[in-house]
Amino acid sequence: MRWSLLSATIWFCLGVLHAAEPNWLLGKPLIDAEATLDGKPVRLVDPAIVRDRDTWHVFASANGGTVWFSMKDLAVRPAVRAVVKLPVGRCFVPQVFWFRPKSQWHLIGMIPDTTGRFPQMAPCLCTNANLNDPNGWSKPEVLDVPPPRDDAKPVKQWIDFWVICDERKAHLFVTSDGGRLWRSETALEKYPHGWSEPVVALQGDFIYASHTYRLEGGLGQYLTTITARGAESPTHPPHHYQQSYVAERLEGPWKPVNAMAANPFAGKANIRFTDPLWSGDISHGEPLRQGNDERMLLEANPAGFIFHGARRSSTDAAAKESPCVGLLERLP
Repeated sequence: MRWSLLSATIWFCLGVLHAAEPNWLLGKPLIDAEATLDGKPVRLVDPAIVRDRDTWHVFASANGGTVWFSMKDLAVRPAVRAVVKLPVGRCFVPQVFWFRPKSQWHLIGMIPDTTGRFPQMAPCLCTNANLNDPNGWSKPEVLDVPPPRDDAKPVKQWIDFWVICDERKAHLFVTSDGGRLWRSETALEKYPHGWSEPVVALQGDFIYASHTYRLEGGLGQYLTTITARGAESPTHPPHHYQQSYVAERLEGPWKPVNAMAANPFAGKANIRFTDPLWSGDISHGEPLRQGNDERMLLEANPAGFIFHGARRSSTDAAAKESPCVGLLERLP
């Protein structure tokens, strides 16, 4: 009964409607193939977004690293024509937040492992004192997180690292093959060091990119969104959508709220498309938050959800698709 009431509360607070009633609107891309890096076209994926005063800052993977751009008005499409590559080497798949204890911006990402210790990728941290200074980011520091072990053997791959802090601990989440979400922790005063052995936090039919938040409004509960692949049918090709799960504590247990393609947190079933060129993939998304610190506070009804998907070059269903960053806007 406790979890039934919790699920109902989260359902209401997030404004999630029945799948037949769209609650997101998707129009023109936030930034698309017109974007350039050093004068050349660039394809952006894995977007992250954070607000600092009156400006939105977007980070994304591109060209084997991380790029950045900022804008004040999300209604302008496309938001920018050029992006800046950060001096963080091969660190990509960014998460960015303001770490209050040290008064600095933190970028969590992943970097190819060259030591043989990690399963292909290693988690890393870059820091900056000024979000408006793209050259202020430090070189990546590999986080000494023990690789997860499956049946006493290391997993073959883990990706998409994410940090969230509560009053006492920093928690690191990461997805691996087989639809598993792992969690490691360290005391807040030890962060970014001292990570524990990862444990399985959740297992499901998702594929990657778990993004976790604390819900505001006095609920004290946590939400994670995660990318899954909808099954193919005679009328619908397979597509990516966003599942959601909730927990009372970051240690879990996690319970599904909108975890099916027919009833997603965000997916074809609950999006009204005003731009016919979108293919329908909603991958690696993050809601718009008014806060920006390590607690990852999220309002009950976020106004938008940034993601990457695929967009066709014409209305022909067989037209070429390209990666594209879009913004879902909440319907009233």
